[in-house]
Amino acid sequence: MKLEDFFRGFYIQTRLLKVDDRSVVVKCYSSSTSFKWYLISPAFRRYPYTSDPIERMNREINFLTYNWGERIKVPRLLDFDYETLCIYREFIEGEEIYSTLHFIELGKALRYIHDEGFALGDTKIENFIYNSVINVIDAEQSIETRNTSYFAWDLLVLTFSMAYKFLKDPHTFYLNLVSLLDGYSIDKEIAKELTNISNIPLLTLIPFTHYNYFRKAVEKFL
Repeated sequence: MKLEDFFRGFYIQTRLLKVDDRSVVVKCYSSSTSFKWYLISPAFRRYPYTSDPIERMNREINFLTYNWGERIKVPRLLDFDYETLCIYREFIEGEEIYSTLHFIELGKALRYIHDEGFALGDTKIENFIYNSVINVIDAEQSIETRNTSYFAWDLLVLTFSMAYKFLKDPHTFYLNLVSLLDGYSIDKEIAKELTNISNIPLLTLIPFTHYNYFRKAVEKFL
């Protein structure tokens, strides 16, 4: 299995349909093949992830129907069906998150989401695209919370994902991580939480070279 496939999840739970010349994403939660990478590793037990299909569906509907204004975008929910445990949402095109500008904007977007009282849980890079603003395209593990440890967790999981996206270029990983944290306007409380001893199971999964850059980036904000 390729590493990038691992971070996209073990199995596909969405499909793209054409309806009246419009692209519609159908996402179903009932299949046992929809378990994702964060549900099989004890390193991810600090966040209240759920494998329950109805709960995951409810979490995503709640996030997609929240009034987010203009600072971020989410796909428009077109319909949902609790019998089949599927939602139907618009398809959004955009750029993958890769450049320094993207990471600054992603930091700002994540801060806005947290300020609105949500944590995402699954913040791997593939769950965001850029199209004039940051678009969140997967929110099935999102919860309403004011717990700053969950906000730090979102940043940490994103850092973990970034480390493998830039696996062969640790310095670019560092520059983009600094841009992300700068865009997020990270405060000392959350910066300290990133290196909390309770996060060691996940921190140990970050490649050693990248971990050193991670510590260097975090120390800039302490």
